[in-house]
Amino acid sequence: MVEKRATGYLFQDVGIFLLLGTILASALAVVNADKGMLMESTIMMLALFVAILFAAFKMNGIAIIVAGFQILAYSAYKLFVLYAYGVSIEWICYVWIILPIAAVASMIMFVSGSHRTETENDILKEQVEELVMVNALTGLYNLRSLYNDMKKQTAYTDRNHLPLSLMIVKLRYEPELKKILSRSHYETLIQKLSVLVTDAVRVEDRIYSIDNNGSIAVLLTCDKKGTQFVASRIKAAVSSRESFAGITEEAIKVDVKVATMQYNKEEFGDDVIQFKQRVENELQYDV
Repeated sequence: MVEKRATGYLFQDVGIFLLLGTILASALAVVNADKGMLMESTIMMLALFVAILFAAFKMNGIAIIVAGFQILAYSAYKLFVLYAYGVSIEWICYVWIILPIAAVASMIMFVSGSHRTETENDILKEQVEELVMVNALTGLYNLRSLYNDMKKQTAYTDRNHLPLSLMIVKLRYEPELKKILSRSHYETLIQKLSVLVTDAVRVEDRIYSIDNNGSIAVLLTCDKKGTQFVASRIKAAVSSRESFAGITEEAIKVDVKVATMQYNKEEFGDDVIQFKQRVENELQYDV
């Protein structure tokens, strides 16, 4: 990966160096052109910039066609003038035959190096995200951590004949809250909700932030009946007026839906994803 990144930077450096060289050469060609060739030199430089622009937007095929057509049209024009009027071809004319393709090639090289760097950065970002186990907003463990821990906990509780339940807490009026709250206020609400849920559960219970909308999952080492007591504490904490005070100047109503289910080895086996989805389906019954 380091070698590929170094190659990408090298392509960028060489490309931008050659591009600046071709632009400088075209500017000098226009400045040093005779009065009779000033107009055609200016037109050639503008056409050169058009080809460079297409290459910059990664339209390499169009850029090459524009540069090739520019060279072909200019060569045909100069040959026509030579044979029709006997006007000799000056040295500066040869510059305009070389510059278009050189400029497009240098821009393609620069964009190619930049694209390689962007691709490598995207790969690194995906790899880092796969390793991240904590939600940045709430500081709680994320969905990936939940699945990993569920696999371990289900195996442990099954061996020791202990109950294991999963609880999911979701904002009841999530779309409406997003509409009336700014992004920063909504994030503050999610953070406060995560604190309330953390304070309502036991120390040995594990809490997870499973999405960016404030949904929280809790792994509890208790049966279905025990989860009902935890759910009642969470709902009582959320319904308190002081819980979300200070987020906005206007009063907002925050309520949650809570669903719980006890893990059953015979029903779910090792499929923890299905188990989690079944608990989410139970949310619709909390009205």
